[in-house]
Amino acid sequence: MSKFEFDGDILRLFGRWDYRISKDDLRRLKGLNPSKIDLANLEHIDYAMAIFFSKNLGEFELINSNDKFNKIFALVRDKRILNLAIDKSRDINLIEQVGKSIIDIRLNIINFCIFLGQFLFVLIAGFKEPFKIRFQELSNHIKTAGFGSVGIVGLTSFLIGVVLAYQGASMLSQFGASIYVVDIMGIMTLREVGPLIAAIVIAGRSASSYTAQIGVMKITEEIEAMKTMGFDPFKFVVMPRIMALIIAVPLVVFLANAISILAQMIVCKIYLDFSFYEYLQRFKESVELRHFFVGMIKTPFFGAVIGLIGCMRGFEVSGSTNSVGQLTTKSVVNAIFWIIALDALFSVIYTELGV
Repeated sequence: MSKFEFDGDILRLFGRWDYRISKDDLRRLKGLNPSKIDLANLEHIDYAMAIFFSKNLGEFELINSNDKFNKIFALVRDKRILNLAIDKSRDINLIEQVGKSIIDIRLNIINFCIFLGQFLFVLIAGFKEPFKIRFQELSNHIKTAGFGSVGIVGLTSFLIGVVLAYQGASMLSQFGASIYVVDIMGIMTLREVGPLIAAIVIAGRSASSYTAQIGVMKITEEIEAMKTMGFDPFKFVVMPRIMALIIAVPLVVFLANAISILAQMIVCKIYLDFSFYEYLQRFKESVELRHFFVGMIKTPFFGAVIGLIGCMRGFEVSGSTNSVGQLTTKSVVNAIFWIIALDALFSVIYTELGV
């Protein structure tokens, strides 16, 4: 039990004073300006309350105190102690940087695994109750994230196709093997370049968008409002976005492959004098259908990674608009990194399986 008395000059404390003091008592104390504090009847005081008295009651003298209380107040009043806080502006040495990076990576992996587990749990529950799937929101996000990115993905794929065909034809012509540009560039486009380029462009567009949208929802307390009304934000905010990318990315990649091959056909027509018919005939004979499926199998996983990272970073936004910008940048970088890492993993698996 804690209480106090104030007679205009001396503040007398009774009982135990610690961080559990009521807010009403703290408000009443802030309006006081004692010259002395009597600790004769004080049983206990923690550092939190000592700091509170030192910051809010001005200059005062301790009377009827003991050695223990004197040491507590001496410590919280010592400016040398207060200045021991770490200066974030100082240079961090290499060991500190490595240690901080390892801790950040570990925390990010743990958070991603938790987020992935929650996604899989809700996904399985959705298959059991398909009538609860929000098809309207799903279709809207497919339109925004998928079809909305067709223009920039198509342009990027066309330019990449031009570069691949031109460089490939230029190098192969030195060995009299220009015809093999169809085989090599066709397989490379279907297996690696098409899916990878399209996924990276979508990651830059959609991961940042998801993070910013959810981050603003957190700042404006829309997420908390949904929880208050009994709605699960994961089901209403996260699932439609991730599922939209899982569906949309394969469709966009298919279009990107077609546009890239069209660009290669144009370059071969101009540079090697291959007609479109000759190119397509060679492509049909040399490029097996399995290369197309090898590339397409990866695309839903790319979409899932982009959606998971974009939404996860959005939920990490704090109360400041500055964190929205920081986490939006981080989500794009993380999404692109994991797309490349996934692509490398699939390449190893395909190589081991002989696909």
